[in-house]
Amino acid sequence: MASTHYDIAIIGAGPGGYVAAIRAAQLGAKTAIVEKQYLGGTCLNVGCIPSKAMLHIAEVLHSMESLGELGINLPQPPTYDMRQGVAFKDKVVKRMTNGVGVLMKGNNVDVFEGLGTVDASRTVTVAMNDGSQQQFSADKIILANGSVPLMPPFPGIDGRNVINSDTCWNLPKTPESVICVGGGVIGVELACMFNALGSKVTIVEMLPNILAPVDEEIRKLLVRIFNRRGITIATNARVESVEDDGEMKKVNAATEKGQQNFSGEYVLMAVSRRANTWGLDRLMEQGLDNDRGRVRVNEKMETNLPGIYAIGDLVHGAGLAHVASMEGEVAADNAMGHAAKMNYDVVPNPIYTFPEIAFVGLTEAQAREKNSEVRVERFPWSANGKAVSMNETDGFTKVILGKYDEILGAHIIGPDATNLISEYSVAMRGELTADEIIETIHPHPTLSEGLREAVLAAEGRPIHIPPKQALARTR
Repeated sequence: MASTHYDIAIIGAGPGGYVAAIRAAQLGAKTAIVEKQYLGGTCLNVGCIPSKAMLHIAEVLHSMESLGELGINLPQPPTYDMRQGVAFKDKVVKRMTNGVGVLMKGNNVDVFEGLGTVDASRTVTVAMNDGSQQQFSADKIILANGSVPLMPPFPGIDGRNVINSDTCWNLPKTPESVICVGGGVIGVELACMFNALGSKVTIVEMLPNILAPVDEEIRKLLVRIFNRRGITIATNARVESVEDDGEMKKVNAATEKGQQNFSGEYVLMAVSRRANTWGLDRLMEQGLDNDRGRVRVNEKMETNLPGIYAIGDLVHGAGLAHVASMEGEVAADNAMGHAAKMNYDVVPNPIYTFPEIAFVGLTEAQAREKNSEVRVERFPWSANGKAVSMNETDGFTKVILGKYDEILGAHIIGPDATNLISEYSVAMRGELTADEIIETIHPHPTLSEGLREAVLAAEGRPIHIPPKQALARTR
């Protein structure tokens, strides 16, 4: 029988919640975690992990188009069995979620599988999935409820073949065509995936551009690459309704050119996500401060109610799993009496298109708006030996330096960008200057050389691309 009182209880076992539970246990807390659906939350079950498994399949298929250049000749076009792809995805998800269960057991965290409701006295009532009910109290509560897909209330959204980023992973076959409503990170990643799997893809975005927060040069290059692959992008298009059109679906949108209709087998809703407030009704009634469901917290992740913390997609923030995990550690530290503050100054943002995109810090436009002295330069992958040998030369690394040679921002589009961005993240967090990156020997031949070369270019002394101005001849 589980204890009736805990030092810390966490509601939600996603990448914020389960990391908070582990950190609390490391600090000696008797810890409980409540999860209504599945360990690992959205990220491991229907988000980050399944999407990367399916994107890997899609990227392998895409790469096969250029195998002939490498002397590898296979029957063309290659075939893809969606059922086998889904089975691979399920295997990956099961391995990762089982791993979370092992971690909970290894850290002596009691797991309650059911819907937990919380009140301001820090009493947790769990409607268990087996039909029973459990109740316990805790000194501190960490709310890690996560988020759910936002489904705008326009006509037809509940119809057949309308899917979202939680429900698109188990289709019986590859769709002939997909209309992706939303051109943010989720929409663009899924558009890239379905295109490579063989679907005709149309992105319908309400704003003037897809990937609005991304640096302009990066965004423009990705748009060119998508156009080259046959992905249609319609911007300034506000969706008004979805309806059946025979065996197909029709999306009706208002555009600058008037009413426009888009036809496809499936409609993928990828406009955004909203905070999941299940089980928080009582807390809301008792005064939990929130903005349309997003719980307000301070830099310690404390809410306005004593002893109650909130993290992840439930609060205003980046909406990134790795940020939720760090917030979980900060919340657990503070709940156990330590002094920790959440710092959002250096947050790496990965986008798993191919080529990949990753960035940290300011865009060029933001940097120029805030700083009078800014130096910006790029190093193309076409000048990097490892990228050329991999036959992946689309894209570049872009570095933005400030008055004192500090890194204000870094942006990468190209092979393995989501891993490479960590070097710039560490440099910015450690307040390293351009010289310190330049003086660090990078192994050859590697993609990481491109990171140093971009800084060299920003300093006006590139090695593997010509200087923008001819150097004066010296004796």
